[in-house]
Amino acid sequence: MKYPSTGIALLLISLLWPSYVQSQEQLPELGSTATTSGQSSAARFFGGVQVNGGTDYVSSVSPQDLITASIEIEVAPTDVDETGNLYLVAMLGGDYFMGTADGAFIPWNLTLDQLQPMVAGKTLAAREVLTALDNFPVASVDIADISLSFVPAYSTATDPGTIIYSQQPLQLDIETYEPLRIADSGVVTLDTMVSDEGREREIPVFIYLPQSKTPRPVILFSHGLGGSRFAATYLGEHWVRRGFVGVFMQHPGSDRSILDGVPGSQILAVMTEAASSANTVARIEDVSAVLDRLEAWNEDAQSPLHGRLDLEHVGMSGHSYGARTTQLVSGQNSGAFNVQEPRIDAALILSPSAPDNTEAAFGAVELPWLLMTGTKDTAIIGDTTLEDRVAVYPALPPGGKYELVLFNGEHHAFSDGNLNASQSPRNPAHHPLIMALSTAFWEAWLLGYDGARRWPDGESARAMLQEGDSWQFK
Repeated sequence: MKYPSTGIALLLISLLWPSYVQSQEQLPELGSTATTSGQSSAARFFGGVQVNGGTDYVSSVSPQDLITASIEIEVAPTDVDETGNLYLVAMLGGDYFMGTADGAFIPWNLTLDQLQPMVAGKTLAAREVLTALDNFPVASVDIADISLSFVPAYSTATDPGTIIYSQQPLQLDIETYEPLRIADSGVVTLDTMVSDEGREREIPVFIYLPQSKTPRPVILFSHGLGGSRFAATYLGEHWVRRGFVGVFMQHPGSDRSILDGVPGSQILAVMTEAASSANTVARIEDVSAVLDRLEAWNEDAQSPLHGRLDLEHVGMSGHSYGARTTQLVSGQNSGAFNVQEPRIDAALILSPSAPDNTEAAFGAVELPWLLMTGTKDTAIIGDTTLEDRVAVYPALPPGGKYELVLFNGEHHAFSDGNLNASQSPRNPAHHPLIMALSTAFWEAWLLGYDGARRWPDGESARAMLQEGDSWQFK
């Protein structure tokens, strides 16, 4: 079990001062009150932890959760209006920390003469809010598989040697990192339109929005040829329950509308024509237009997205033609199409493709890339082979580069929806693996969570692979 002292210090510092306050009637009572002198006290202590914007109080959380923690003290009536000190002691594993007046948490050796108050010389009110935490991301401090406890306390100037405290701490179990675990909190979806007036173009977007009001990282998704904004819903629904905002775009001219009324005998010709340079440029410009609009919505007090988007941390993903779109906006050098979007921080590429000169195309990619393909992942349009798919990874420079190759994985392994009669059934193990690895990737490179960065090289990730699957990174 590993827990860095810097991690707990960051977590505890973030707990200082009441950004979120609840009344004690809403908070569970922590338990009986005790004093260091053995005297009785009428003080009462209350505390609770909520996650991901939910209303229920919990005793355990996952590393990816957003935590809201509240502690209140009902000061004994005889101590109200007295001058006093407020204390907070934290326990992590076998270590103890005390909150200090300068906003730090430092190790404590359990001796009362060394205990420092968090708030000193305060006129005690009937109710004191000792700590509050509003939607704090556990992942930012990299602690897991451990219990974290808080003990609130106070003392008065008339009896400085007596500490009144809760015998039962506010305890929180932080679980082991598991990228398939999802929150039970609600999800909001928004089906809307981005208007790019300069191009006279309307871009439909389907947005998955977490319940939490805290700004969350954004993942853009670009569908394949003939697809729509409702592609890969299994990913959108999973990512949003991990706390990401999913923005799934639909590209006019290469979306499902090109197939409306087209006889089966002409579908291949229509789709081949749609995979044009002009549509590739349009898709690239769609990405920037959507990001521009997201920035505007995030600043607009009348928008349902107001203040909900962390646009300093943006991921880009896509499948097939959407994978090509993703490659181009996240670092691929394609000559005339060298149009990297600087607001993108990491890319998930499902069914990648490579030009003839892979070194020139991919040798300078700086962003983290996660490539996924399958041993049967071919495409008639463009005559794309497995060799084309797997040629990308070797050409990438090291540093945050990953590749998954699913054994017997076909092109539709990364999609959802109904399959046609000519397609073989999906391997039921593929979607969970795709969700797990993609989630760990986003949480490593968008959240900066070291636990997620370690997970792909651990036993849990390896256990999800089936015989014949290939998983590598550099």
